[in-house]
Amino acid sequence: MTCTKRILFASFYTVLAGPAFAADYEPVPFQPEMPAVAAPVAAASGWYLRGDVGHSFDAKGDGSYDVWDRDSGTATEFDYDEIKLRGNTDFSVGVGYRFNQHFRADATLAYWKRDVFGSSSAFDGTVTFDDTSKASAWEMMANAYVDLITWGKVTPYIGGGLGFTRVKYGTMKNRSWCNGGAPGCVDYWADHGGLSSTRFTWALMAGMTVDITSSTKLDFGYRYSHIKGGKAFGWDASDLAAGATGTQGRDDGFGVHQVRAGLRYEFGGAQAAYQPEPLPVYNEGPAPVYK
Repeated sequence: MTCTKRILFASFYTVLAGPAFAADYEPVPFQPEMPAVAAPVAAASGWYLRGDVGHSFDAKGDGSYDVWDRDSGTATEFDYDEIKLRGNTDFSVGVGYRFNQHFRADATLAYWKRDVFGSSSAFDGTVTFDDTSKASAWEMMANAYVDLITWGKVTPYIGGGLGFTRVKYGTMKNRSWCNGGAPGCVDYWADHGGLSSTRFTWALMAGMTVDITSSTKLDFGYRYSHIKGGKAFGWDASDLAAGATGTQGRDDGFGVHQVRAGLRYEFGGAQAAYQPEPLPVYNEGPAPVYK
């Protein structure tokens, strides 16, 4: 076959075979996938345990006490100028239940112990009283919280609680002295037995939790609680011998400001745990196939 015939034959074969190859190639149109977005984690309900350590600041309150008149056999009431409850460290534990992503509730038991100071003047300022004691308490509260919104690993919350505090005073050491040499006035020292009482207590809380893991939370918060007034101490031995009975001293309650930190472990699993958004993936379709 001459060179010219070979060229003509190749050209003719290309014309006939070209449509067949073109029929076998099926281009796939470009179909990009939408970027994948992290779905919100479903709120898990379930039980949880918590433990907290707090610092309570100094609290000021009011109160009153009686002075026994041995000649008449009657008591006269006077008001304290101030009663101070010294700040200290508090400890609490609790068990709770999460109902959904935003609402949870728990019951807590707390213990605290603090120094108490009281001062006053009586009988037109001629006598000054200075009292010192210690008070310890067990606090039982039912609390409810609203977890507002979650930003990454942080969830702010607000809450409130109602309950009771069993307050027990230790021995109250009373000292009184005379001012200005009032006639018939003598300095006086005595010990008074402490009394116990159960008081209604309410509290308001605000703070935030930080996810350590999907189940373990670190809690930072502020708490204000108000403890209703009650019995503080009784009469000393000489007044009891002279016929005094009942309660001699009372406090009118305390408003306590507290900062606290604690851990919470939720058995229900992940709750609004932080999930990073995945990178977008694009599908350019399969590569063309040639037959």
